[in-house]
Amino acid sequence: MSEESVPEGYTYEPSPSAYINHMGKLYQRRSTDADGQEIVSAALRVEPHHVNSWGLAHGSLIAGMAEVGCAGTAYVADGPPVVAVEMSTQFIGAPKLGELLEVHGWTTRRTRTLVFTQCRGESDGRLVFTATSVQKIVGA
Repeated sequence: MSEESVPEGYTYEPSPSAYINHMGKLYQRRSTDADGQEIVSAALRVEPHHVNSWGLAHGSLIAGMAEVGCAGTAYVADGPPVVAVEMSTQFIGAPKLGELLEVHGWTTRRTRTLVFTQCRGESDGRLVFTATSVQKIVGA
């Protein structure tokens, strides 16, 4: 994708994770909601290798984006890594080929060793998934 294809409000920088880069270009954004809660967002354009035979995003892509949304908000810049120890995803719909799949995550609780997170996925203005997660702070 060209630079002018970056979704409005997002930036792009390759991930340090080879797996994330293999998924495709993952755009990032940080914002704050009306209550002052930090929202960590990521977006990915649904490409031909992401869809099933009906032209809908494969469940594994949706689950992967749910993990991105839940882990992204748990990670603190320059801090230790986080890994999912539990995640629950509710599949509500599926983005279509060419649509922008956005995930918005937030932290609900943080302890010394665990981070509890939630996220929601949207495509073309409609909710397509929700997820909750417990992330372990590696080394804590």
